[in-house]
Amino acid sequence: MIAYGCLGILFLFIAIKIAVYFHRQKKAPSPEDLDETLLEIANPRGDRA
Repeated sequence: MIAYGCLGILFLFIAIKIAVYFHRQKKAPSPEDLDETLLEIANPRGDRA
């Protein structure tokens, strides 16, 4: 009986971790956004003449 309880808790823990992983993956910036941000950091607009 205790083993079933432990398995249930483990299942819930894994389900929550998977849900958090997919939620964060949706919010991750695209590669194009990352490239644009890196270019802005490397070449700030204020330095251009």
